[in-house]
Amino acid sequence: MIERPFVLWKCAASLDGRIVAADGSSKWITSAEARADGHRLRGECGAVMVGSGTQRADDPQLAVRDAEAVRQPLRIIVDSNARTPASARVLDDAAPTLIAVADDADASHLEGRAEVLRLPRVDAGLDLDLLLKALSERGVRAILLEGGPTLAGSFLAAGLIDQVVAYIAPVLIGGGGRPALAGPGALNIADAKRFQLDDVVRIGLDVRLTATPLK
Repeated sequence: MIERPFVLWKCAASLDGRIVAADGSSKWITSAEARADGHRLRGECGAVMVGSGTQRADDPQLAVRDAEAVRQPLRIIVDSNARTPASARVLDDAAPTLIAVADDADASHLEGRAEVLRLPRVDAGLDLDLLLKALSERGVRAILLEGGPTLAGSFLAAGLIDQVVAYIAPVLIGGGGRPALAGPGALNIADAKRFQLDDVVRIGLDVRLTATPLK
């Protein structure tokens, strides 16, 4: 078995499992205390990862801001078609950045701005096993997976999530709000991924749930 980094999926959602309202707004579902705790997690992991959808929608910097960090994590964008613009905040000098693209993508505009990792295309985007292998070879031991729902769904479907930290806010969004997970999901309850709840902590107005997959 290939050694791979530990993958911790972090999400922040409403009581009804939504991460974005119908108009695309998401700032802020959770409290300042919960967001600061999320930055603590960034500081404790060797890398923080998002997909291209999150990059385009939020233009996140992905550096640690609200907590002390011994060093900034490696920022990773999983971007099959190399759509991350050269002006993206994740390409600033606050922390190192790696962008994973398909081996046939035109990433010329990213050269010199970030490390570009080329991987084979698969039906779901990029080969996640090869991505994790490449990150392990670079010394990454833990990844904070911050989204979005498509990338998180792909990791879950591949059985590559080792722990979940979910910040749940006492908010109801409903309607056209987007759920925390995308992808095929479980066809029936028997196929649902089961987790063991390891910790429940109130943070600010919210609740932080920590869970690990049942073996």
